[in-house]
Amino acid sequence: MRLFVAAAILMIAAPLFAQDPTDILVYHDTESGYGTAVTTAIDNLWPSCNVSDNTGGESGMTNFNNDLYSQDWDLIIVECWYYDTDDLDWATLNDIYDTNTIFATCWEWMGGTSGQMDLANSMGVTNVSTISSVIPHYAWDETHPICDGIGDWSWEDPGLMTLNNRMTVSDAIPVTGWTSDEQSGEAGICVANDGSSVISGYTPGYAVEDVAIWENILQFMWGEEALVPTTWGSIKAGGLQR
Repeated sequence: MRLFVAAAILMIAAPLFAQDPTDILVYHDTESGYGTAVTTAIDNLWPSCNVSDNTGGESGMTNFNNDLYSQDWDLIIVECWYYDTDDLDWATLNDIYDTNTIFATCWEWMGGTSGQMDLANSMGVTNVSTISSVIPHYAWDETHPICDGIGDWSWEDPGLMTLNNRMTVSDAIPVTGWTSDEQSGEAGICVANDGSSVISGYTPGYAVEDVAIWENILQFMWGEEALVPTTWGSIKAGGLQR
């Protein structure tokens, strides 16, 4: 009888656990030894996953653009911190955002001319301001899966003038930020308004704990249930600017 009950519980519980992703589309800048953390993290988590791995500026962005509509993707990752971002198809990313789980970070959110900020608006971010020096970064919701086990949010300078962005959100939910306490206009990594995508003013690719942060982000995005910090519930419901 106990075996039957245990088997029944397993049968009920089985659908709650997601299978590994099959196909992931990635564009990520790489330069001066930085930027490979995202693909390392994917390989650590899901070594059998098919990854369309694109980098190198215009050529890599062109390949990424061609792949966007070539098939269905479980996750789509965009980590732009070095090359000109206008060659990336931001308009298509915006079009498919409502049916795809996307991670996006971009040094050129405000300065880009290919719809970068349109995607940010769609994901729940209303404004950004650039950061051009190395400053501390903080976990605002230490209980969130993206923050799990991360003890050092500091990041390194790969030699750029414009490095990261402070974000003001409408209905995205900040998880980390550029101030020790939560403040309006200082958000870093945010859960987008679909509850599973992530938009970020913080670049994991040159963080000190880059691979570990990327593993957390990827596992959260692929999770069965998006976790929403209760402290942000009323803010999100009220549509207030943060």
